[in-house]
Amino acid sequence: MATRGWHNVTMTDLQQRQRTTPSKYRNVRVRIGTDWFDSQREADYWRGLQARAGTGEITGFRRQVVFPLLCPAMDDRAVMVSRYVAEFVYVENGVRHVVDAKGHRTRMYLLKRKWQHLQDGVVVEEV
Repeated sequence: MATRGWHNVTMTDLQQRQRTTPSKYRNVRVRIGTDWFDSQREADYWRGLQARAGTGEITGFRRQVVFPLLCPAMDDRAVMVSRYVAEFVYVENGVRHVVDAKGHRTRMYLLKRKWQHLQDGVVVEEV
């Protein structure tokens, strides 16, 4: 039976186990108000952008923006194969900035960043 040995485990035991196991890249999720961030670096950068948006220095500030990654099909259509999720997008002095707070650059991230650049000419800024 697959559940053998689990009859004495409580929800509290599982929650404590979850907290003691570090994430793969050692990032710690951070909560600011009602928003959750995947790392302290992302949360700190968000705070700075919020301050800049409050003073009017930047406009169009958005978080977790999805960009479709397309592949051409045989009948002159494009098929969405994957998606790239940018952590922050904002406009400063008429220029759109796509920003990603990276601690570790995975191969998948590098592939999607390059694909996004070749597809739409979007240059992702890393902080």
